Amino acid sequence: MQDTSPGIPSEKDVQDALGRVLSSEVFAAADRLREFLHYIVVENIEGRGDKILGKRIAQDVYGRRSEKDIATANVVRVDAGRLRRRLDVYYLGEGAQDPLRIHVAKGGYAPHFEVKAPPVNSQAKTSSAPRFGMVVGAAVFLIAGFAAAFFGLRGSKIAQPSSFDPDQRNQVERAVLFETSPAALQARNIAEDARSMLFPATQPTRLLAALILFENAIELKPDYFGGYAGAAQAATLSGGLAPEGPDRDQMLAKAKHYAEKAMRLAPSEAWSQSAMALLLMFERDFDEATRLSVRAVKLDPSDLIVLEFDAIIAFFSGNFERAAASSDPAIHENRRGTRFPWRNVLGNACFYLGKYQDSINHLMDAAASGQPVSEINTAHLIASLQASGRTAEAQKRVQEYKEAWPDSRIEEFMFRLFRDPEDAKNLVNHLRQAGWGR
Repeated sequence: MQDTSPGIPSEKDVQDALGRVLSSEVFAAADRLREFLHYIVVENIEGRGDKILGKRIAQDVYGRRSEKDIATANVVRVDAGRLRRRLDVYYLGEGAQDPLRIHVAKGGYAPHFEVKAPPVNSQAKTSSAPRFGMVVGAAVFLIAGFAAAFFGLRGSKIAQPSSFDPDQRNQVERAVLFETSPAALQARNIAEDARSMLFPATQPTRLLAALILFENAIELKPDYFGGYAGAAQAATLSGGLAPEGPDRDQMLAKAKHYAEKAMRLAPSEAWSQSAMALLLMFERDFDEATRLSVRAVKLDPSDLIVLEFDAIIAFFSGNFERAAASSDPAIHENRRGTRFPWRNVLGNACFYLGKYQDSINHLMDAAASGQPVSEINTAHLIASLQASGRTAEAQKRVQEYKEAWPDSRIEEFMFRLFRDPEDAKNLVNHLRQAGWGR
């Protein structure tokens, strides 16, 4: 949309525009994004627009003073992406008739302002916002109806999809899809719901259910890259963690087919790059897996599932600092839903960084908050207890571990997944000291 108004908006106009946004329903429950927006607009008004940098936002908005905080850039980029999407939703709904629009362009954090031309007539003024509301409402109704019907038929073994969240799902895109192709919208909904079923990755039935959903999305919309990217991740995890044999080989071949298809359809999408990166990690091409995963995060730092897979790839590559940074609670803690692995990855990474108490705290918090419980995460909890001198508690947990996973393949998993076998040995040795394997 072009600025059709002559001149530059006054300071009062900008302050009024900011006030309308901050008092809107779209931003009502987004305190940090409100602080972010308020900060960058005020800095611009006071003549410091050229000094609005990620580092200064991290310091002034989030109170982060350490220059060594490796997660700072991710936190600011993620919130900037959320802020842009919230502004899009606001200006296509509540703020459709605002005389001044606030923009935050990609690639930077300084705001700029667009003076909108007045509507041609009052009828146009009163009709555009409600029509958008009807479209979004219809899209939400379709999403809710599909989720209830599909998951309700399959019982409690399949996780319920997370609630509709404008930070995670772009309402504007969904409204457009609903108007142009309900099948495309349904395919996207299925694929995004299935993403929440990928963890814990050591449960084959969950992965198979997720794969079936992704393949259903592909059937509905054969040119939708997300169906292929998700199917690649589900098949990679399923095959990569399966015992050696023809079934494993067949599943990994399927994963490769889907990953390559996603890359052909949408090479610039973060999800496509992330799916291929995961497959390469299981093929033990850690350097290329890391390159593509880092690229995926840069393509869309607001996709927190991409960030979680980056943490996993960094973890098994032996880059525990980056694994911890991509799992930073400041990035993930306000997400809705519980089937996310980030806190477990953070706890696991802390073990290898020698931060045993932090590891224990994060892994215990993950279990308490309903995040995935698996033999891998529980093994790291036992190892951290043992390493921190809490031997009796570690031994007790070993007995519980044996009851929960009598046929555990933890040693096989670790030596298969870690780039450096010494990292696997580190974990296994602490487990044995606590009584595992006896």
